[in-house]
Amino acid sequence: MRRLFIQFYLLLIGCFTLAILLIGLVYQVSAERAGDRYLERMMQGSLGLLTGELARLPPEHWPARMTEQSRQLALPLQTGALTRQPLANEDQAFLAAGNIVIVEEDDTFLQRIPGTDQALIVGPVPYLSYLHELHWVDIGLLLLIGLSLGLPILLWLRPHWRGLQRLEESARRVGAGDLSSRTGLAPGSSLGQVGRTFDNMAEQLQAMLASRKQLTDAIAHELRTPLVRLRYRLAMLDPQPDDAEQQGLERDLGALDALIEEMLTYARLDRPELPLQCSEVELGDWAQSRLVDWQALRPDRRLTLQLPAHPLPWRGDIRLLDRALENLIGNALRHATSRVTLGMERQQDHYLLEVSDDGPGIDSALAPQIFEPFVRLDRSRDRRTGGAGLGLAIVRSIARHHGGEVQLLPAETGARFCLRLPVHLDTNRHQPLTEADRQQP
Repeated sequence: MRRLFIQFYLLLIGCFTLAILLIGLVYQVSAERAGDRYLERMMQGSLGLLTGELARLPPEHWPARMTEQSRQLALPLQTGALTRQPLANEDQAFLAAGNIVIVEEDDTFLQRIPGTDQALIVGPVPYLSYLHELHWVDIGLLLLIGLSLGLPILLWLRPHWRGLQRLEESARRVGAGDLSSRTGLAPGSSLGQVGRTFDNMAEQLQAMLASRKQLTDAIAHELRTPLVRLRYRLAMLDPQPDDAEQQGLERDLGALDALIEEMLTYARLDRPELPLQCSEVELGDWAQSRLVDWQALRPDRRLTLQLPAHPLPWRGDIRLLDRALENLIGNALRHATSRVTLGMERQQDHYLLEVSDDGPGIDSALAPQIFEPFVRLDRSRDRRTGGAGLGLAIVRSIARHHGGEVQLLPAETGARFCLRLPVHLDTNRHQPLTEADRQQP
């Protein structure tokens, strides 16, 4: 709010100052000059008589006459050389012509004594001093008015700012996955229409995601039922198919079952409101305990684990992390020639989990595509290697739910994936999984 208030206040003060300058310019051109001319006409008679009288007297009699006249006018009087007066050239010429000149710097009136090179100096005149003091009072009043504008601006801006804060908070919560968040802005609020539009959008988004979840669950149920029937009928076939046909059918049914599982997993992870079941774990010890299971995915390939000397404590959903690394390591083992390496290290506030293999590798130009669902790289990793094309998409979803990211890094040989996870997870954003979430694949 402070920044918005300062910007609006400076804009208003700038416009106010510009308007005052224009008004002051008009005042200076019209009223102030008219006032100066009026003062000159007022003094014209008195000064004209006095200078005319001094012109007729010898210079040695001037002091006595000016002293007498000073008591009558109640103003100081003195004389001075025309050339020594602090005037501009045009004012000097104006004074030499016998006109009255007002010197604002010392609040005096000047008029030439006819037939001489002397000027009669009257002042300082109290009225001119008062006008100068009044000028500073005007400036002070303008500053006071400018400062006082801040209070109505603040009173006007505060309800708008509070509405913007509520709108921002609701948008942040919806972006974090809480689709039930609403702005709740009053109908009379200046942002009421925006709030209602946002609330309608959140409701439609919530309904759409709920409908998609129901559709995904229904499709999974409807697909699994005929799969079970197919397996049952395959077992009841008489005569039984030979071993090669039996294995082929079982492989195809297993691939279809795995595809359904992958689709359900991706659909669940693709929901922004997915909560996490967080727990504390030391990544090095956990990876050591899982190494045998990962190696069992392809016993003919060698899986190596590289860990730093210091511990790697982490808080997050270890079940999802296991799934992400299993996908990365499974892909690497499937495409590797002989070996796969899993490395873990800490880099400032993030852990870097790198999985590399010595296989054919991936073109770096295809890096933005490989994390999209159902994307297959036909030239280097085709359908004969297995998989449904959802593994890397699932890894990316898991990483983003933890506030991290997965990347394909340049490598001299093979492929090199890096899973980047924050050391400190934002626990305010994620809550433990519900029982319904735990039962989902």
